[in-house]
Amino acid sequence: MIRRGFVIALVLSLIAGLAWGQARPGKVRVAVLDFESNVPHIWWTWDTRLLGRAAADQLVTQLVQSGKFSVIERDKLDLVLKEQSLSASGAIDPKTAVRLGKLLGVQLILTGSITKFSIKRHGGGIGPLRAEFGQAQSALDVRLIDTSTGEIVLVASGEGEKKFGGAAFKNVDFEKQFDEGVITEALRPAVEKTVTQILAQYDQLGAHAAAATPALGKVVSADSPTSVYIDMGENAGVKVGDRFEVVRVVKEIRDENGELLDTVEDTVGTIEVVKVLSKSSVCRVVRGGVQKGDKVQKVQKSG
Repeated sequence: MIRRGFVIALVLSLIAGLAWGQARPGKVRVAVLDFESNVPHIWWTWDTRLLGRAAADQLVTQLVQSGKFSVIERDKLDLVLKEQSLSASGAIDPKTAVRLGKLLGVQLILTGSITKFSIKRHGGGIGPLRAEFGQAQSALDVRLIDTSTGEIVLVASGEGEKKFGGAAFKNVDFEKQFDEGVITEALRPAVEKTVTQILAQYDQLGAHAAAATPALGKVVSADSPTSVYIDMGENAGVKVGDRFEVVRVVKEIRDENGELLDTVEDTVGTIEVVKVLSKSSVCRVVRGGVQKGDKVQKVQKSG
């Protein structure tokens, strides 16, 4: 019977492989944690942590729609957080941010909090002719953390109001029921303003992430000891003369149940691009021995 630890290790390795081999060039890779809810429980009988997930999901949608961010999928994020015994929401320390960045293959982690949320119902009319509407207010704070250093590199906030009306609104008791659709709409104005602030600083953010995390790829063919192919080409901005360090996993650290705890990597060589194709490049081996499946990391040019 396959042990649970082996299955988890396999899934984590697949996630890391996706981060190395399939991340779209030109986009900042980010993981979005559920927001902390600092809203008083006095008005709500439902778990306000649902509010934090709704805010995170809405923000993920808008970041992806901007076309500038590649966001880790929710199920993969939840799996890694669970196996690392970490909360899905809240502040994280620098050491944890760096560890998550390595496991998820992301450059940035976004955390946030809901600092204000309320929905007030109003109604009035004469006789059978009555109207009912509501007004929602919400406010958010977010932080973007560099996973290479654990430092906060960007902060943003947003506050907004949303008015509701109609049968869908009348049939919901917000003090007792959590209606995801209505709650999402109530949060939307604050999320939109927050994302607008993030995008306004994107050039600085993108440059920072690119400098902190060199381009990554892998060796897809190594039939010759002097010439290899990597899975990065014009699509990744590779140019003739670019150099890559070749990195290999030399040791896996597992607990007594066989669960993967960490990996030890070593730089085993250097390659240089001699020809660039659309989605791959031909490289000469400058030093060391290179094998198919080795990871490659672009060497940043000084100056």
